[in-house]
Amino acid sequence: MPHSTESWAQNDIDFHLHSYTDARAHQEKGPLIIERGDGVYVVDNQGNRYLEGMAGLWSTALGFSEQRLVAAAHRQLQTLPFYHTFSHKSHPSSISLAEKLIALAPVPMSKVYFTNSGSEANDVLVKLIWYRNNAIGQPRCKKFISRLGGYHGVTGLSASLTGLATVHNGFDLPLPGFLHVSTPHFYRYALPGETEEQFASRLAEELEDLINREGPETIAAFVAEPLMGAGGVIVPPNTYWEKIQKVCRRHEVLIVADEVICGFGRTGKLFGCETFAIVPDAMVLSKQLSSSYQPIAAVMINDDLYQGIADQSRALGVGNRLYRERTSGCDGCSA
Repeated sequence: MPHSTESWAQNDIDFHLHSYTDARAHQEKGPLIIERGDGVYVVDNQGNRYLEGMAGLWSTALGFSEQRLVAAAHRQLQTLPFYHTFSHKSHPSSISLAEKLIALAPVPMSKVYFTNSGSEANDVLVKLIWYRNNAIGQPRCKKFISRLGGYHGVTGLSASLTGLATVHNGFDLPLPGFLHVSTPHFYRYALPGETEEQFASRLAEELEDLINREGPETIAAFVAEPLMGAGGVIVPPNTYWEKIQKVCRRHEVLIVADEVICGFGRTGKLFGCETFAIVPDAMVLSKQLSSSYQPIAAVMINDDLYQGIADQSRALGVGNRLYRERTSGCDGCSA
């Protein structure tokens, strides 16, 4: 039986818990209900049409209701709507997508691991790096450094990487071992008379001081978006990435590029790493993999990371699960 406008709103209030929402305020004023999308527009259940300037949540890079994606999803759902990849199982869509992503990577990468979302992908990457460091005899090398204002998700480990108080408050986050350095926001945080290059040097020195203070042997990785998104759409100052990478390489700290927002053309080149000359050891991808039509994300790792992970999986046996399979191993929109 069709719902009225009023009943949809009331049912949402009665049954639905929302993200990033004041639950008490939601009880009072209810939701804006979006019924359909068309290109760069969405339409609510009262017929109002909106230009969706954020593409959902930085998500629908190809617009809403793109028929090529709908058709691809339909074909895959008719052929194989789901299958897992445990215990040597695979299927053509995941194999093809992994091969394509490795070919597109801006630096040499070895393997792709699929998950449901960018948050989960960052969780996976933290675990894989811990796993690999245990395998290579570096059990103390477990700390992660990210940036204040950086956004990497809201699940437990990824929220600890995220540098926003709104993601931490009330959740006992960040977890121990997750450290943060300054936001590379030249306009807001440069000292009087400081050039972009001087500001970048100061932030690189801050990173190096933190690594030395904590002990380089304890720092596993530096995780950052090539261009900051949710923290304010912050373009890094001139020479920032060059100097940050030199510090990381000097102390053998892995570099992880979170390309969830920047990837697939959002910064003018295919990846933000190309735009800012970043050479990462691992990359995290999501949103534009399916234009967010279906839940999918990917972790890409280089061969050095893969070899340690592979050795550890052999040593601990097949029952030691690296992580869990994404909800659907067959992604229709990438088929």
